[in-house]
Amino acid sequence: MSVLNALSRAFTAGAVGAVANVIFVVLAGMIGLIAAMGIGFPAPPLPEFLYKQMVWGGLFGLLFATPYVKGSWIARGLVVGLIASLAALFIFLPRAGAGVAGLDAGAMTPVLVLIANSIWGLVAAWFYDRSAG
Repeated sequence: MSVLNALSRAFTAGAVGAVANVIFVVLAGMIGLIAAMGIGFPAPPLPEFLYKQMVWGGLFGLLFATPYVKGSWIARGLVVGLIASLAALFIFLPRAGAGVAGLDAGAMTPVLVLIANSIWGLVAAWFYDRSAG
Protein backbone atom coordinates (compact mmCIF):
# COMPACT_ATOMS: atom_id res chain seq x y z
CA MET A 1 0.00 0.00 0.00
CA SER A 2 1.35 3.39 -0.91
CA VAL A 3 2.16 6.06 1.63
CA LEU A 4 -0.26 8.44 -0.08
CA ASN A 5 -3.03 5.84 0.20
CA ALA A 6 -2.35 5.35 3.93
CA LEU A 7 -2.28 9.10 4.57
CA SER A 8 -5.51 9.64 2.61
CA ARG A 9 -7.23 6.86 4.55
CA ALA A 10 -5.93 8.23 7.85
CA PHE A 11 -7.06 11.80 7.16
CA THR A 12 -10.47 10.60 6.02
CA ALA A 13 -10.80 8.34 9.05
CA GLY A 14 -10.02 11.28 11.33
CA ALA A 15 -12.64 13.43 9.59
CA VAL A 16 -15.25 10.66 9.89
CA GLY A 17 -14.39 10.28 13.57
CA ALA A 18 -14.88 14.03 13.94
CA VAL A 19 -18.44 13.73 12.66
CA ALA A 20 -19.12 11.18 15.43
CA ASN A 21 -17.47 13.54 17.92
CA VAL A 22 -19.68 16.45 16.84
CA ILE A 23 -22.84 14.32 16.94
CA PHE A 24 -21.98 13.26 20.50
CA VAL A 25 -21.26 16.83 21.66
CA VAL A 26 -24.40 18.23 20.02
CA LEU A 27 -26.60 15.48 21.46
CA ALA A 28 -24.97 15.87 24.89
CA GLY A 29 -25.82 19.56 24.73
CA MET A 30 -29.38 18.96 23.52
CA ILE A 31 -30.23 16.51 26.31
CA GLY A 32 -28.70 18.78 28.95
CA LEU A 33 -25.71 16.59 29.81
CA ILE A 34 -23.17 19.37 29.27
CA ALA A 35 -25.15 21.79 31.45
CA ALA A 36 -25.62 19.08 34.10
CA MET A 37 -21.84 18.64 34.15
CA GLY A 38 -21.52 22.35 34.93
CA ILE A 39 -19.70 23.14 31.69
CA GLY A 40 -20.37 26.67 30.52
CA PHE A 41 -18.15 27.21 27.49
CA PRO A 42 -20.23 28.37 24.51
CA ALA A 43 -20.00 26.19 21.43
CA PRO A 44 -19.45 27.85 18.06
CA PRO A 45 -22.22 27.63 15.46
CA LEU A 46 -22.66 24.08 14.16
CA PRO A 47 -21.20 24.58 10.65
CA GLU A 48 -18.08 26.20 12.09
CA PHE A 49 -17.77 23.56 14.82
CA LEU A 50 -18.19 20.69 12.36
CA TYR A 51 -15.69 22.17 9.90
CA LYS A 52 -13.08 22.81 12.59
CA GLN A 53 -13.49 19.34 14.10
CA MET A 54 -13.26 17.63 10.70
CA VAL A 55 -10.07 19.47 9.75
CA TRP A 56 -8.37 18.86 13.10
CA GLY A 57 -9.78 15.34 13.24
CA GLY A 58 -8.25 14.64 9.84
CA LEU A 59 -4.90 16.05 10.90
CA PHE A 60 -4.84 14.02 14.12
CA GLY A 61 -6.04 11.04 12.11
CA LEU A 62 -2.72 11.07 10.26
CA LEU A 63 -1.28 9.46 13.40
CA PHE A 64 -3.00 6.22 12.38
CA ALA A 65 -0.68 6.01 9.35
CA THR A 66 2.47 6.11 11.47
CA PRO A 67 4.30 2.94 12.49
CA TYR A 68 4.25 4.06 16.13
CA VAL A 69 0.52 3.53 16.73
CA LYS A 70 0.15 -0.23 17.09
CA GLY A 71 -2.27 -2.73 18.58
CA SER A 72 -5.94 -3.43 18.05
CA TRP A 73 -8.12 -0.74 16.53
CA ILE A 74 -9.63 -0.18 19.98
CA ALA A 75 -6.24 0.40 21.63
CA ARG A 76 -5.07 2.62 18.78
CA GLY A 77 -8.29 4.62 18.86
CA LEU A 78 -8.05 5.23 22.58
CA VAL A 79 -4.35 6.17 22.44
CA VAL A 80 -4.80 8.61 19.55
CA GLY A 81 -7.96 9.95 21.21
CA LEU A 82 -5.91 10.59 24.36
CA ILE A 83 -3.30 12.47 22.32
CA ALA A 84 -6.06 14.63 20.81
CA SER A 85 -7.51 15.19 24.30
CA LEU A 86 -4.16 16.35 25.66
CA ALA A 87 -3.84 18.80 22.77
CA ALA A 88 -7.37 20.09 23.39
CA LEU A 89 -6.87 20.42 27.15
CA PHE A 90 -3.43 22.00 27.14
CA ILE A 91 -3.23 23.88 23.82
CA PHE A 92 -6.60 24.56 22.19
CA LEU A 93 -8.86 25.24 25.20
CA PRO A 94 -6.39 27.56 26.93
CA ARG A 95 -5.99 29.51 23.66
CA ALA A 96 -9.80 29.75 23.41
CA GLY A 97 -10.01 31.32 26.87
CA ALA A 98 -11.19 28.25 28.78
CA GLY A 99 -8.05 28.02 30.93
CA VAL A 100 -5.64 25.14 31.42
CA ALA A 101 -7.46 21.83 30.86
CA GLY A 102 -10.58 23.87 30.16
CA LEU A 103 -11.16 24.23 33.89
CA ASP A 104 -12.39 27.81 33.58
CA ALA A 105 -15.35 26.37 31.66
CA GLY A 106 -16.13 23.88 34.43
CA ALA A 107 -14.42 21.23 36.52
CA MET A 108 -15.90 18.43 34.40
CA THR A 109 -14.60 19.80 31.11
CA PRO A 110 -11.65 17.36 31.01
CA VAL A 111 -14.07 14.45 31.44
CA LEU A 112 -16.21 15.63 28.53
CA VAL A 113 -13.13 16.17 26.37
CA LEU A 114 -11.82 12.68 27.15
CA ILE A 115 -15.18 11.05 26.36
CA ALA A 116 -15.70 13.03 23.13
CA ASN A 117 -12.16 12.36 21.89
CA SER A 118 -12.39 8.68 22.82
CA ILE A 119 -15.46 8.46 20.61
CA TRP A 120 -13.55 10.27 17.87
CA GLY A 121 -10.54 7.98 18.21
CA LEU A 122 -12.56 4.76 18.25
CA VAL A 123 -14.64 5.69 15.20
CA ALA A 124 -11.55 6.94 13.34
CA ALA A 125 -9.50 3.81 14.13
CA TRP A 126 -12.39 1.55 13.15
CA PHE A 127 -12.87 3.42 9.87
CA TYR A 128 -9.12 3.41 9.15
CA ASP A 129 -8.96 -0.36 9.62
CA ARG A 130 -12.10 -1.03 7.57
CA SER A 131 -10.93 1.15 4.69
CA ALA A 132 -7.77 -0.91 4.17
CA GLY A 133 -9.44 -2.95 1.44
